[in-house]
Amino acid sequence: MIQFLLALAVQSHPGVDDAKVDAAIKKGIGYLRKAPSPSVGFAKIDDSDELILLTFVHAGIPASDEKFAALLDKVSKRDLERTYEAALQAMIFEEIDRVKWQPRIAQCAQYLMDNQAANGQWSYGEPTIFAQEAPPAKDVASAGGRPPGAVDFGATKSKPKVVKKVSVRKQKPGPEKGDNSNSQYAALGLRACHDAGIVLPKEVLELARRWWHESRHPESGKDANAVASGDGGGSIRGWCYNRTDVCAKEHRPYGAMTAGAVGALAIYDYILGIDFKKDPAARGGLNWLAANWSVTTNPGPTELEGGDKSELFYYLYAVERTGMLYDTALIGNKDWYLEGAKVLLNSQKPDGSWDDSHFKKPTWDTCFSILFLKRATRRLTASQSAGSVK
Repeated sequence: MIQFLLALAVQSHPGVDDAKVDAAIKKGIGYLRKAPSPSVGFAKIDDSDELILLTFVHAGIPASDEKFAALLDKVSKRDLERTYEAALQAMIFEEIDRVKWQPRIAQCAQYLMDNQAANGQWSYGEPTIFAQEAPPAKDVASAGGRPPGAVDFGATKSKPKVVKKVSVRKQKPGPEKGDNSNSQYAALGLRACHDAGIVLPKEVLELARRWWHESRHPESGKDANAVASGDGGGSIRGWCYNRTDVCAKEHRPYGAMTAGAVGALAIYDYILGIDFKKDPAARGGLNWLAANWSVTTNPGPTELEGGDKSELFYYLYAVERTGMLYDTALIGNKDWYLEGAKVLLNSQKPDGSWDDSHFKKPTWDTCFSILFLKRATRRLTASQSAGSVK
């Protein structure tokens, strides 16, 4: 318990009560220990074990914990069948020990390679036999990193140095198109693979990056007070669930997809050696978030029933990733962590859960909320990446 409480603490942030944050996370973890692991029927995903396990990892639950160990054992033996699962597993195993789990992370990378759509997106995905072929683990070695038994999971953890690289290549065609939710999580998974020493094909990364550039909604005007680019100008362009020629007549760009897009672009730029701070698409997306800023709604609104009240915590986790990956404390002139943390601390249920009442799956909302409060995403500038691009 002492180890858990030590690992629970997050770095101080001006204006945020650390003790209240720690207490909220602890209470949320207590809820998750007993909560159901809901399925996603329309996506043919049987449970939410990966999302729960990722949350446990960042909350500092030790590997010796019975619930943690059971989830890890189940997830590590699961066939990779869906994009969300493969991406989240790559993030989990890279965070736990990217050297020990490098073969499994390589399988996740192969799955993501084979499931990239022709237009650069990802859909829910389908199994690929090539992801079942793990590279040999005997040549994998590490140097440095955390001491044995340490449980300091999170954005400030010292990770082992990867000295063995593993190359993957696309071995089968994916579907014609996908969606921007699966696509933003695929980017997170590929970043974890890159940091674990997986060498990713340049053409896959460039195609994915091009999709985000081409799928923005049209210019929505300029507002010097809202623009976050730092020079008082720049476009204001966001994203929706798909592309403008598909979605323009149905709905507008909205928060969760725009925040996820900025994070994805930062990842691809980083891996490809491009300055993401100068990427006009990423800057335009950040400007859109500033111009439409909210931490109490998912601004847009979304195309879903419930409008801007739906997927609030899913959106807030995307905002956390934007702030950490783009390496900015402010979105426009808004302190995203201060404002988001206040909302989360005030909206936690007595049982420790969070629930936006739209999907009626408080397990998901609780995970997203804890990941936000932990600022779980490691900054790209702090990443000791071992991968490269071929």
